[in-house]
Amino acid sequence: MTCRRGLQGFFGFLGDQGFLVQSPMQLPRHQILVPTRLPRPMAEAEVVAFFRVIDALEDRTMFLVMLRCGLRVSEVSHVRWAAIDRAQGPLRVNTRKGQVDRVVSLSPDVATALRQWHGLQAATADDVFPSRMTRKGGLPLGARHIRNRMTRSLHLAGLTKRYAPHSLRHTFATQLRNAGASLEVVKARMGHRSLQMTLRYTQLYDRTKRAQYDHAMAQVEQQQGLHRR
Repeated sequence: MTCRRGLQGFFGFLGDQGFLVQSPMQLPRHQILVPTRLPRPMAEAEVVAFFRVIDALEDRTMFLVMLRCGLRVSEVSHVRWAAIDRAQGPLRVNTRKGQVDRVVSLSPDVATALRQWHGLQAATADDVFPSRMTRKGGLPLGARHIRNRMTRSLHLAGLTKRYAPHSLRHTFATQLRNAGASLEVVKARMGHRSLQMTLRYTQLYDRTKRAQYDHAMAQVEQQQGLHRR
């Protein structure tokens, strides 16, 4: 039983980091599943429906940071106020060893939400999203609690698809790419080590693919001049 729980916790951690779509342990038979793709990005309508049911400022701010900044659940869990320059806007994403992994910008809606949330915190607060449990005082909100809060909001929004906090990071990458951001920009914002990983995270909608095709074909036709006038 202890071994099984340990494996479940380990696979849950890999899912939080984006290496697994779902746990390879399928209860109750414990069949091994081979993940074939990363979590799907949420559609625009689903994102709107998801945030519409979130009343708690903390939850709204937390999920908005993940959606707009592309943070992993483990990263948003450990964000500290000292890592945010609320005057200039950037957010430092630090590694577990305290080193700066990357710096991301804050969109206006995220900056507003963080400013409002900070106004409700104690002046001595360190963690942006602290644990509410008394016995864990001084510690950040755990990844499991973040997943549970998202699951609850998804249920309230009537979204039956299986989404996880990492889906917000996947949505962030897809939205950036669809808005015209280069792969290099998306790679830097996501903190990837290679473009191959970034390509796995980005899914282009049909309108983006068509726009790129039309642009490319216009250049080809202009260069070749095959059209009869």
